[in-house]
Amino acid sequence: MTAQTTSIQTRPSELNWKDLLITLFILAVGGIILVLGGFGAQPGAQATFTDQMLGTLFSLPSQATLYTVGGLCILVAGLRLVRTLGSARSFLNWSLAFLAAFGFLVWVTSGTQMNFTGMIQSMLTAATPLTLGALAGILCERAGIINIAIEGMMLSGALAAVAFAGVFDNLWMGLLAASLVGGIMAAIHAVLSIKYKVDQIISGTVINILAAGGTRFLNLRLLEPAGLSTPGQIGSIRIPLLADIPILGPILFDNPPTVFIMLILTLVINYVIFFTPWGLRMRACGEHPRAADTVGVRVNRMRYISVIVGGLVAGIGGAYFPLDIVGTFEDNMTRGQGFVALAAMVFGNWNPFGGFLAALLFGFADALQVKMQILQPVLPFLNISIPPEFLQTAPYILTIVVVAGVVGRSRPPAEEGKPYEKQ
Repeated sequence: MTAQTTSIQTRPSELNWKDLLITLFILAVGGIILVLGGFGAQPGAQATFTDQMLGTLFSLPSQATLYTVGGLCILVAGLRLVRTLGSARSFLNWSLAFLAAFGFLVWVTSGTQMNFTGMIQSMLTAATPLTLGALAGILCERAGIINIAIEGMMLSGALAAVAFAGVFDNLWMGLLAASLVGGIMAAIHAVLSIKYKVDQIISGTVINILAAGGTRFLNLRLLEPAGLSTPGQIGSIRIPLLADIPILGPILFDNPPTVFIMLILTLVINYVIFFTPWGLRMRACGEHPRAADTVGVRVNRMRYISVIVGGLVAGIGGAYFPLDIVGTFEDNMTRGQGFVALAAMVFGNWNPFGGFLAALLFGFADALQVKMQILQPVLPFLNISIPPEFLQTAPYILTIVVVAGVVGRSRPPAEEGKPYEKQ
């Protein structure tokens, strides 16, 4: 008996118009950085990065660094055209993102100095609600439920944080209430999507509209007349000894409580999703619910739990805005951060650590625009500072770029958005 073997030829991924557009975009980024090096930095100028405890950390020649970064970006564009490197394109995209971020940071700091530790700490703080929102989306969508209602859950959590902190005169009660209200909004989304099989995009949109109108009404009619809309801020928590570690200490161990909660939840959720039987069953509900059902997994029950837990996490992200930043509630104070969190989730390929890194990138854009308003770097050729209104749009422009597909191809769970009926 002769065994016949069939050779399977793998065909390298072919370039398409999207790949070419992304490559042109990367070339444009590299070209902009080269122009900033040639005309936006003075010859001999240094970009100096400091630390409050150690003084000067390092100093880089602005022009040489910008030329190097711009050249590396162009190299990344060339590598993306190599067909055999299809699986490495995600790494190349991440490399481009951090190269471009570093290049703009050097340009902003050219001829002056910047507190590097403070910049990283600001980036981590700005990334906190985005990471929590991304974690909420990952928990929902890994189980097969599309969740664009993160914005509504966060906004509802923000109002609940202020209301309960004022009623109980305890900011920690506000944080707990924010999480619970986020879970309630998620439960509404779960019932509409799972029990009544409403289109999950429409269900999420309804939650967002309900949160926007409901929070404004409750704030104007209840909180402000009762004097409960300004409970104050929790403030930073400083962990003794650890906060005294040079560089890392102030960044990781001297932060508002939501930052610590975010870091812990990122580790815990990643472990639960990928290293526990519960996480395996949850992922199976998003990838192949019929197969999960045949081995005894209660698919819809698992989806309910995942969506509600995601809402609890999103509510904490909403509490960040009033309790950590401004100490009061303002209409639509989440400013679309829930949608930016969705982009971070996609950028991170539905992975908690990937979502955290993507949130750091968006947080960097937010922290950088604040620093640029202070340092006011001058645009080459025009000899004017960038208008602050334009700088404030930087995180959202980056979000559009991500959603448009520049970050590469991401594969969502196979059965995401599809209701499941037990047969």
